[in-house]
Amino acid sequence: MMLDIIIKGGRIADGSGGAIKSGDVGIANRKIVSVGARITDTAKRVIDADGALVTPGFIDLHSHYDGQVTWDDKIDPSFSNGVTTAILGNCGVGFAPCRPGDQDRMIAVMEGVEAIPGIVLKEGVPFDWETFPEYMNFLDKRRYGLDVGVLLAHAPLRVYAMGQRAVVHERATEADLKVMTDALRGAIDAGAFGFSTGRIEEHIYGEDFARVPGTYAEHEEITALARVVGATGRGHIQIVPRGTAGGGMNEFIGRDARIAEHRLFEMLARESGRPVHYLLPQFDDDPDDWRAMLDETAKANKAGLSISAHIAARGFGMLSSLDGYHNFMLRPAYREIEHLPRAERAAAMRDPSRRAAIMADTDLAPGGDVERMTWGMVQMLNMRAPIGFVMDGVNQDEPDASENIGALAARGGKEPLDFIYDHITEGDGDGVVVQRLLNYSNGNLDHVYEMLSDPNTLSSLGDGGAHVKLIVDSSMLPFHLTFWTRDRIRGPVYSVEKMVERITGRNAKAFGLTDRGVLAPGMRADVNIIDMDGLGLSLPNIKHDFPANGARYDQVSQGFIATLLNGVVTRQNDADTGERPGRLLRANAIG
Repeated sequence: MMLDIIIKGGRIADGSGGAIKSGDVGIANRKIVSVGARITDTAKRVIDADGALVTPGFIDLHSHYDGQVTWDDKIDPSFSNGVTTAILGNCGVGFAPCRPGDQDRMIAVMEGVEAIPGIVLKEGVPFDWETFPEYMNFLDKRRYGLDVGVLLAHAPLRVYAMGQRAVVHERATEADLKVMTDALRGAIDAGAFGFSTGRIEEHIYGEDFARVPGTYAEHEEITALARVVGATGRGHIQIVPRGTAGGGMNEFIGRDARIAEHRLFEMLARESGRPVHYLLPQFDDDPDDWRAMLDETAKANKAGLSISAHIAARGFGMLSSLDGYHNFMLRPAYREIEHLPRAERAAAMRDPSRRAAIMADTDLAPGGDVERMTWGMVQMLNMRAPIGFVMDGVNQDEPDASENIGALAARGGKEPLDFIYDHITEGDGDGVVVQRLLNYSNGNLDHVYEMLSDPNTLSSLGDGGAHVKLIVDSSMLPFHLTFWTRDRIRGPVYSVEKMVERITGRNAKAFGLTDRGVLAPGMRADVNIIDMDGLGLSLPNIKHDFPANGARYDQVSQGFIATLLNGVVTRQNDADTGERPGRLLRANAIG
C-alpha cells in the first residue's frame, strides 16, 4: 500500500494518556491508518522522527480570533505553537450577529474586553454579514493554518435583539427572548459549538467604562438560551463568572457569591443537559477560592451534571516592554522620542539628560490623545512595579519573591522604577517585564499542579487573538510540555503522556471533537513532531503585522520538527510552509 506520509521512529504519545510507545505513524487520504507498528509500506513522503515526540495537534478551547480570522490566514501566535484547532467566541463577545449601524459598538466592546485596538478591528473586520449563519458562511470561504470553531457570543446576540436597551442592561422581554433564542437555534443549525456569556463586571468598554451587554442578564434569559442548546442535542455553554478578575482589578465579591455563581452553572447544566464550561484562575483576594469551586464542581458532576473548569497552566498577567505598555510611555520627555524605532529609542533613553528628564516627569492625565484605558494601564504598572518580574529565560516561569523587581532593585541600590527603566532600555530595548495579576497569589505554581491533577479541569485560556499588547498566552499549550514535564525546579512535574493528553485528547473529548485529539486509525492526521530537548519558548516580542500597522505580542516555540493539519505539513523545522489546509469547523458536521 502506498501511503501519503510515514512518520518514522517516533516516541508516540497518542493523546489518550497511555504510556509512550516507539514506532511509526502512517497517513493516507489525510487520515491516520497505522500507529505504533513498524511500517514497511512505501510512502510519498517519509518524515524522520527518530527519538522525537509524536503527538496529536494541540487543541485550544479558549481564543478570541473572531476578528483576526476575517483578515488573516495564518492565525498566529497559535499557529506557531503547535495548535491545530482553536475555538473562538468565548467570554460572551464576538462580531455576529450584527445589524447595520452596530458595527462600531461591537468593535468598542471587543476593544474594551479583549484589548484589541479599535483601529485594527475597524480596518480589518469587513462585516460582510448580519446574521450568525452569514458570518459562518463568510469564514467558510477562507483558508487557515489551523481549524477554527465558533461559539455564538451573548453580547452581540443581545444587542441584535434589543439594540440600545441591551447596552443599558434592560430586562429582556418575551419578544426579545424569541429573537435571541431563534438566532441561537439558527446558529447551532449552522454549526456553532454553542454559546458563551460573560458576567464579570471588570469587562468594560468605552470612555465611560460601560459594562458589556449581557453582564447583568437575568438568570431567566441565560436559562432560556441554555434550553435552546439542550433542545438541539449538541453544543456547549461557556461562561465567565463574577469574581474572576484579580491583581487589584476587582472588589472581591465574597465566597458565598462565588458559590452562588456555581449554582448558576449547575442550573444551566441541568436545564440544558449539555456541558457547561467556566473560567477558574487563582486570584489574590481569595487564593483558595479555586479549591472551593472545584469541590462544588466535583459534587455537581457526581450528581450527573457536566461542568468543567478551564484553567491556566502558568501565572497570568501583563507584559511590559518598550514597544508595548510601559511605565514611562505617558511622560512628556519620552513622548518626544516615541516615534523612533525601538533600538534608536532605547539608545536615546539611555542618554543621561534624556533619562533624567523622563524620570523627573509625571504622567500626562487622560484626555486628548491620552486614552483613559492606557492611562489606567500605566498606573497599574507603576503601582505594581516592585512585585513584577524580569523575563530573562532563567527560572522566569516560577520565580521566588526574592527575584522580583523590588528585591533586585534593592540589591543593586536602585528604586524599582529605575531598575525597570534600565532593563527595558538595555541593548536594542527588547527587555520584557511581567506582572502576574492572576494565578500566582502564593508566589509559586503549587496550586496549578493540583489543578492539573483534577479530573474536572481543562487546560485552556490561551486567549489567542486577545489582549494583544498585554499578554501572549497562546504558547501556554506547549508550556505544558516544557515546564510541567521538564523544566520545573520548585516542585514535582508530570509525565509527558499526561500533559499531552490534557492538551489534545481531553480537550477534544470535552468539546465533542470526535474526529481529532488522539492518534488512532481513522482519526484526522493532525500531528506534532517535537524535539523535546530543543523545545522552548522565545521571549515575547512586538510585531506590527495587524491592519492599520497594529502591534501585537508574539511568542513562538522552537523545537517543532513538523506540524501536520489534516495530513498536510503546515510547519517544518519551526518555519511556515505556506500550506493553509485549515477550515471552519461546523459542530454539526463532525462525527
